[in-house]
Amino acid sequence: MNLIYVMRHAQSTINLEHRITGRTFDGDLTPLGREQAAIAGEWLADKGITKISHSPFHRAAQTAQIIADRLRLQATTDAGLGEMNCGDLDWRTDEASWDAWRAVYERWQQRDWKATYPGGESYQQGFDRFNRCLMNVQANETALLVTHGGISVTVIPYLCVNAAALHGNLTLDHTGIIVLEPYGDGRYICRAWNQSEHLQTGRAYLNDK
Repeated sequence: MNLIYVMRHAQSTINLEHRITGRTFDGDLTPLGREQAAIAGEWLADKGITKISHSPFHRAAQTAQIIADRLRLQATTDAGLGEMNCGDLDWRTDEASWDAWRAVYERWQQRDWKATYPGGESYQQGFDRFNRCLMNVQANETALLVTHGGISVTVIPYLCVNAAALHGNLTLDHTGIIVLEPYGDGRYICRAWNQSEHLQTGRAYLNDK
């Protein structure tokens, strides 16, 4: 049985700045983030991972590389795993921009799939590209996909036969893991959401709260 492990990147400088990011690739891991990624790599070492793909954003690529080095695998970039493109709101920190960001997200919760960030992506566009990444995982592969919190909590619940009702009420910690089992017809069973036991006893988790 192949599984897909979807992981949010480790803590980055962008997170500390409370900055909207969905188009600009900048944002390196913090020292704490590098520790989180290393701990996650240890936890994943016995999971039989055969493939690692990551978003083109620096914070995801750096997370994936730390884990790939531990697992002795090659990490490859997949643009479809990028964060939702926030368009004109990208790189902003002001409350008015965050209000505009939340307004679009709330429309998605009401299933307005065409609602679009100004100059950015609609839900449907993000859903389609992320779903293609999942569909590209072969039946004989156990994959780790290193991506972002926003697109994960937005898209994945609607792809799961047992999580759609929770859309809008889920969170994902840095290096939190979603475990998906293919169900058929492009749907999945969510075996774990925000699996983060690899961090909970260490400083890498406690200092990120």
